[in-house]
Amino acid sequence: MKKTQKNIIKTIIFVIIGIVLFYFVYKDYDWDVLLTEIKLVNYYWFIPMFIMVMLSHISRAVRWQMLLESDRSKTKFWNVFFAVLNGYFANIAIPRLGEVTRCAIVSKYDKQNFSKVLGTMITERLTDIIMLLLITISAFLLQSNEIKQFVENNPNLGDNLDKLTSIPFLIIICCIFGLGLFLIIRIAKGRYNKFILLKRISDFINNFWNGFISLKNIKKPLWFIFHSVFIWIMYFIVLYICFFAFEGFENLGILAALTLFVAGSFGMVAPAPNGVGAYHFMIIQTLLIYGISQEKAAAFALVVHGMQTLILIIMGLASFILIPIFNKDK
Repeated sequence: MKKTQKNIIKTIIFVIIGIVLFYFVYKDYDWDVLLTEIKLVNYYWFIPMFIMVMLSHISRAVRWQMLLESDRSKTKFWNVFFAVLNGYFANIAIPRLGEVTRCAIVSKYDKQNFSKVLGTMITERLTDIIMLLLITISAFLLQSNEIKQFVENNPNLGDNLDKLTSIPFLIIICCIFGLGLFLIIRIAKGRYNKFILLKRISDFINNFWNGFISLKNIKKPLWFIFHSVFIWIMYFIVLYICFFAFEGFENLGILAALTLFVAGSFGMVAPAPNGVGAYHFMIIQTLLIYGISQEKAAAFALVVHGMQTLILIIMGLASFILIPIFNKDK
């Protein structure tokens, strides 16, 4: 009961954060004008968007399955696929809850060690971070003037970046990281196994590590790389397709879409349900750089984020219903 209460409290907190962020982004807009812009959208373009989203999720499931089976264990593709969809669905309520949810589903239905599954998920997420960093660097190199203008238009963002890269802050972070790593290594080696709790933590760390290093044991590394690239290409195409649904966006081009894609990706990291508020802010501010009016930019962020969230809800609910059907024997 206590766990349920904590989850409810977390959900309420994150929803409040999202509502507050959304309010501050849209409080000065004329909603009559926004609704007029929304009505002009060609929603037929969201059909190929849905197809691309599905392809990215299928590819993600295949990639994760490669990590899960790197130790010669077996998993069912549909369990992995439905777990991925359930994970995105859970993230709408509580950010990062989806990662734990999908690990729990695979662990339950495919009889996998949870900490090992969690390790493979972390490996997958680290791969995504590397891909996002590569895309971000590419955007900086190709659209440096536009990104510089974005930072100049948002001085608070620039000030925060200066603080995060200051020498004292980096020294403190390195010291904390070093001390934490030292303790984790000693616990993992069983130095404190005489304590029951620390022994359990040691077992968890070792199982987690076996899952984390699964990358070096995958059978088809080139396929893993292919899916890692394919997933992010699909993400990018999903956003680029949306340009054609809005009047005045068709001339922005691929490089503008790349910059917008990076900005939106970082907006999704915010501690709010599905990046609500933060995603809208990043998208609007970036589109303003390319000469899109505030009303059109606000409508674009609202519709694109809304359609993506709707797709996740539909697929999440479907997977929630289908996974026990596909596992009747369990």
